[in-house]
Amino acid sequence: MSHTLIFPLSRSRTASGQVDAVMQETVPSVPRYIRTSAIALLVAVSYYAGSQIGFLFTPAQSAISTFWPPNAILLAAFLLTPPRIWWVLLLAVMPAHLSIQLRTGIPLLSSLGWFVGNTGEALLGAACIRYFKKEKPLFESVQGIVVFVAFGVLLATLVTSFVDAASTFLTGLGSNYWTLWTARLTTNMISNLVIVPTIVILGVKGISWFRRVNPARYFEAGVLAVGIVTVSLLVFSAENGAGSKPAFSFAPLPLLLWAALRFEAGGLSASMLAVALISAWNAMHGRGPFAKLSVADDVLSLHVLLTVFALPLMLTAALIAERRRGDETLRATRIKLVDAQEQERHRIARELHDGIVQQLTLLGLGVDELRSGSNVSQRTALDQLYDQVSEVLKATHDLSHNLYPFALEYLGLVEALKKLCRDTGAKSGLTINFSEKDVPSHFPSDISHCLFRIAQEALQNIVKHGHASLATMELKVRSGHALLRIVDDGIGMTPEQQQTGGMGLASMCERVCAFDGMCKVTSGPLKGTTVEASVPLKQEPQAGE
Repeated sequence: MSHTLIFPLSRSRTASGQVDAVMQETVPSVPRYIRTSAIALLVAVSYYAGSQIGFLFTPAQSAISTFWPPNAILLAAFLLTPPRIWWVLLLAVMPAHLSIQLRTGIPLLSSLGWFVGNTGEALLGAACIRYFKKEKPLFESVQGIVVFVAFGVLLATLVTSFVDAASTFLTGLGSNYWTLWTARLTTNMISNLVIVPTIVILGVKGISWFRRVNPARYFEAGVLAVGIVTVSLLVFSAENGAGSKPAFSFAPLPLLLWAALRFEAGGLSASMLAVALISAWNAMHGRGPFAKLSVADDVLSLHVLLTVFALPLMLTAALIAERRRGDETLRATRIKLVDAQEQERHRIARELHDGIVQQLTLLGLGVDELRSGSNVSQRTALDQLYDQVSEVLKATHDLSHNLYPFALEYLGLVEALKKLCRDTGAKSGLTINFSEKDVPSHFPSDISHCLFRIAQEALQNIVKHGHASLATMELKVRSGHALLRIVDDGIGMTPEQQQTGGMGLASMCERVCAFDGMCKVTSGPLKGTTVEASVPLKQEPQAGE
C-alpha cells in the first residue's frame, strides 16, 4: 500500500496617504491646486448624486430617507484625502447641498441644519478614525473594523443625529423628535456601513484591484453578483408570497458569506450595498418580509437586519485579510531565509573554489615536483602524500560545487539538471533519465535554485537510501507552474519515515512552500518513491500595481 505526504501551500500608510502617493506617481506634472480642485469637484458631484438618491429613497409623508448616501460619500472622501484639503471639500459640497435641498422644497433653515449634521458627521468620524487607526489597512484588520464601527458608524451618527432631528423638528418637517432621531441614526449607520468601505477600498486599490484578478475570479464575481441581486429581489420585493415571511429575510446571508470569504472586504461591501439598496427601496414601498409593520417600523427592522448581516461578516473578512497578510509575511520571511542560505553557500563555495582549492592545487604541484626529483626511498612516501592531497582536493572541489551549483549560474536550469543527472549517475552507477517539456529558456533565478536543490536532494536520497537502479526526472511548465517530478524504483519509504520528514523531505518542501508552491511525496515499501514539486512562475508586474 502506498502512502502520500503532501506539503500544502504556505507563502504604511493611511488611506489618504496611499491615494496621495498614487496620484503623485501617476500625475506628477499636475500642480497640487489643480489636483485639489479636481478632487473637490468630484466630491461635490458625488455628494449631489448621493443626495438625489437619498431623496428617491424618502417615503411619502416622511422627512427622513430610508437610505442616505451623501454623508457616507463625504466620510469616505475625508478618509481618502489629507486633512489639509478638507476645508476645500466642505466649501465644494455646500452649494451642491443647498442646490439639491432647496430644489426639492426643503426650507433654508432645515437645509443649513442638515448641512451641519451631514458635514459634522463626516468630519467627526474621519478625525476619530484617523486618530485611533493603526498603520494597517482600515477594512483589512479587526482593529480597523472596530475603530470604523465605533467612530465612523456609531459615535459620529449618534452625536449628529441630535442636530439633524432637532433641525427637522424645529422647522416643522417632522413631529416626533425621537422617532426622527431613531430614523436618522439607523439610516446613516447603514449608509456608512455599506458605502464607506466600498469607496475607500476602490479608492486605495484602484484599477489594480481588478487587474490582479484572473478570468475565473471575474466569472465567480459575476455569478455572485447575479445571485445577490436575484435573491434580494425575491426576498425583499415580495408582498404576499412566501418571500414575505420574516424567516426568508436571511436568504442573502449565505451569498454575503461567500462574498466575505472569497472577495474579502471589497466584495462584501459591494454585495451589502446591493442588498441595502434593493431592500430599502422595497421597504419604502411597503414590500418585503416586514411589510405587515408600519413603514417606520419596517425600515427600522430592515436596518437592524442589515446591521446584523454586516458587522460579523466585516469582522470575518478582516480576519481573513489578516490571515492572508500573515501568510504573505511568513512566505516573505521564508524566501529571505532561503536567499540568505543560498548567499552564504555561495560565499563559502566561492572561498573554497578560489582559495582552498587553488592552494591545494599548488600544494599538489609542489608535491609532484618533489616526487619527480626524489630517490626511491622518498618516492613512496611522496606518492602517498600526493594521493592524499589529490583526494582532499577532489573532496573540496565537490563540496564547493555541492554548496553552490555554479553550473546553474552559467548553463541555466535545464542544462544544469542534465549535468546533475550525468554526474550523479557516473558516481553512483544509477541510471537516470531526464526529460523536459515546454520549459522556457530563462527561469527566475530564485525558482531555478529552488527546483535544482529539490532535484539535488532527491537524487542524493535515492543514492544514499533508495537502493534504486533506475530513476527518471521530468521538468515541464504547465498553466503558469513549473512542475518537477522525480521517480525511482528503490525500496521506498515507510509511513514513519514520511511522517518524521526523514531523508531530506523537510528541506525540499520548505523551499517549495517559500515560493507558494506544493511538494508531494508518494512512497510505499518496495514500491519506490515519487517526488513532485510545483512552483508558480513569477509574472511580470502589470501597470498600476
